[in-house]
Amino acid sequence: MKAVYDYRDRTGSAGFLLPEDKALLDRLFTHGSRPTKEQLCGKRCWLYARVDGRDTDPSVIHALDLQMDSLCQFAGEHRMHVAGMTREAMSGWNTDRPGLRELKQAAVNGKMDYILARSMDRIIRNTDIRILLRYEEDLHALGVEILCVEELK
Repeated sequence: MKAVYDYRDRTGSAGFLLPEDKALLDRLFTHGSRPTKEQLCGKRCWLYARVDGRDTDPSVIHALDLQMDSLCQFAGEHRMHVAGMTREAMSGWNTDRPGLRELKQAAVNGKMDYILARSMDRIIRNTDIRILLRYEEDLHALGVEILCVEELK
């Protein structure tokens, strides 16, 4: 018989099977402390902004600009080096997006230490939190962490 652990929060929910999903559960509960301003100084970051909509819609463009402005401000305040930027106007439910592939490829190429996003739901917005945890774990294995600026304020 397998143990099942149910998890729910504002971003989604999931049923985890033990021991198969133990690594994902460990990732969920052991994020550790967020880096200090001094620890972020000089680190390379990749800025990621996403909204749901068409990139030809002026309100979508404005929302992306606002996200990017806040990410640039955060990077500047923490004296981080901006290695790249990705702007995406697509649904967060779709996990096969060009922006996520670009982030992963940049991580594979060793171009960053951190991905800066407004919040985790900008990266992946799916009710099955395991999808986000798997993506985050893949990045972590490449030496990249996701930082959400809303959580650090």
